[in-house]
Amino acid sequence: MFHPEKCTLCGDCLVKCPSLAYPLEKAKAEFKKLMDDEETPVTAECITCAACNTYCPEGANPFDLINDRQEETGSFRVRQQSLDMMAMASQIPSEIIPGKPGRPVMNLCAVGDFIPGALEGKLFEGMTLLKGGDYFCYIGWIHVGRPGKVRDNAQTFVDNLAAVGAKEIVCWHDDCYALLANKTKELGIPVPFRPVHIIEYLRDYVRDHQSAVTKLGMKIAYQQPCASRYTFEKDAVLDELFSLIGVERVDRAFDRENALCCGGAMAAMENVSKDAVNEWRMNNIMDAKDHGAGAMVFLCPLCVMSLRNRAKDQGLEPYILSNLVRLSLGEDLSQGGAGKVF
Repeated sequence: MFHPEKCTLCGDCLVKCPSLAYPLEKAKAEFKKLMDDEETPVTAECITCAACNTYCPEGANPFDLINDRQEETGSFRVRQQSLDMMAMASQIPSEIIPGKPGRPVMNLCAVGDFIPGALEGKLFEGMTLLKGGDYFCYIGWIHVGRPGKVRDNAQTFVDNLAAVGAKEIVCWHDDCYALLANKTKELGIPVPFRPVHIIEYLRDYVRDHQSAVTKLGMKIAYQQPCASRYTFEKDAVLDELFSLIGVERVDRAFDRENALCCGGAMAAMENVSKDAVNEWRMNNIMDAKDHGAGAMVFLCPLCVMSLRNRAKDQGLEPYILSNLVRLSLGEDLSQGGAGKVF
């Protein structure tokens, strides 16, 4: 939710934007147009990574205004294939896979089957798994300029999860946690269970099983998902997890506040060329390589699919986060670190 009373028109959001990077005076002028509901190229050119929410020194959430204007004006043009894929997510048949009493419940959203082998091993043994359209969080719709879809479906998403009756639900997908921990507060929707981010779950598991952990001694680059812009506070938990399993998160240009999105949203935009998307993605990969990483670690399955081949081609072994943890527990990764055997 945009907070106009907090905005000072400082321009930081559009100056620091990794895609637009406007000069200061232009940034101020164009954001003023957004606030005044005037036409501006920002709505067509914004790549929906939500980084500007992190850059805003006042916590005004400028991206939320941009995203709303994208929907209102229809100026954010996305490929029909991408719209169809988003619509299909809510139509995936739903399933509850019952686990063992006392083991956690985990929501896989609509993306739980995207990375083969990612849910194997002791970490997930005996968990009750929720999957399919009923458990789809809709946050992905912001990347096609349709934030109204999130607002319209948030209550149903919460209700479907609450119907399971669990006191806590682990969120496999960063997007789901963003909705439950952030967006529901904006919308005034009570959440009658505690959402647990997959990072927190993994950290706690490793804490409780330290005798089973072998420190990996790896230097890794972390690919932060766009949805993490809504719940940036969990980054400290991630750093603790990395320390527990013995990996060093390299200090690189495109991480933390300055993280680049995976390019998935750009690939969906009609006005962005394939060459531009590839350049964006390769800048990210080469930044990781140039800062000494030997592996690239992902949280979001869609980021995995966007970048794993490029990372591997540059000598960076790709891992989804849970598989990196499994590696530290001495488990075999049947489908490689990122759901693909190269």
